[in-house]
Amino acid sequence: MGNDDEVLAIEDLRCDFLTIEGILYALSGVNLSLLRGEIHGLVGESGCGKSVTSRAILGLLDKKHTRTRGVVRFDGRNLLARSEKELRNIRGKRISMVFQDPLNSLSPMETVGSQIGEAIANHIPLETAELRRRTASLLERVGLHPDTAKRYPFELSGGMQQRVMIAMAISCEPELLIADEPTTALDVTIQAQVLRLLKSLQRELSLSVLLITHNFAVVAETCDRVSVMYAGHIVETAPAAALIASPAHPYSRALIDCIPRGRPHGSTSAPLPVIPGSPPRLYDPPSGCPFASRCGQAGEDCGVMPPRTELGKGRMVFCHHPRSEP
Repeated sequence: MGNDDEVLAIEDLRCDFLTIEGILYALSGVNLSLLRGEIHGLVGESGCGKSVTSRAILGLLDKKHTRTRGVVRFDGRNLLARSEKELRNIRGKRISMVFQDPLNSLSPMETVGSQIGEAIANHIPLETAELRRRTASLLERVGLHPDTAKRYPFELSGGMQQRVMIAMAISCEPELLIADEPTTALDVTIQAQVLRLLKSLQRELSLSVLLITHNFAVVAETCDRVSVMYAGHIVETAPAAALIASPAHPYSRALIDCIPRGRPHGSTSAPLPVIPGSPPRLYDPPSGCPFASRCGQAGEDCGVMPPRTELGKGRMVFCHHPRSEP
C-alpha cells in the first residue's frame, strides 16, 4: 500500500542498456518517494543515473534496447505496467517535464504560441480563440509578454526559451513536474530567475516537483528534500537543510565540499575542490559500495553492499560508516 502523502513512489527501479559493449547497468535498485506539494532534489555527478530515472518514470526509454524493472507508482498504479496509449494520456497532462536544453526541445519551424497551443490541444479540446487566450495567459504567468507567442524559438534568449518550456509544462496543470537540469545552460543571473519562477509556480499550483541537478547550491536554495544518487543508487535521502548542514554519506559530503566558495582575501592560487577518481564503469559494477574506491574512510566491510540505515527525522543512508548529526 502506498502512502497517501506520496504523489510518486519508486521501488527497486532497475534499468539496463543493451549496447554493443555489453550490458550497462544504469540503475540498480533505486528507491525514491516524492511527497505532495514538495520540491525534491535529485543530485549527483553526470552519469550517475539522474536523467535515466526521469525518463524511466515517463516511459521515454528505448524499449528495444532497454530492460526496465521495478515499480514506479503514480495514482496507485505502476507506470511501468501501463500501455503506451495510457502513458501518452499521462505525459503533459498529469506529469510534465522540463528538459535541460530548451532549444533542442522546441521546433525551430513553429512559433512559440503554436507549440504551447499544441501541448494544450493534445489533452484539452478548446476553440481556437480560447486556445490563444490560454496561451497568452501562460506566457504572462512565466513572465513573458503575450506577443512572444508570435515569435520563433531562435528569436528568444536561453532564459526566455526555458520560460516557454515551463509554460508548456504547466499548460494542463499537472500534478507532477520533472525538471531535468533546467538551468544548466543559463548564466548565473538567469538561473536564479528561472529557479524563483519554478518555486513560485510550485506554490501557486500546488505542484510536486522532482528537480534534477548536479548543483548543491541549487538544492540549498530551492528544495524541501533531497536524494543523492551515485552509480545508479540512491545513497542518501534527507530534508535538504539537514543534509547540507550534516551530510551522513561520504559522497554527499564530497559534493557539498565542492560547492564554490569565495577565496580568502589576497589568495589567488587555492585549487578548486574536486572528488578524486571517477564513478565506476557500470558495465561491470562493483559488488560492494560503489563509492568505496573514492572514499577516504572505506574499510574491508565496504566490499559488501551497505545496508539501508534509518537515521530518524526523515533521513536514510546506505553506508557502512555513516556520520551522525553533530
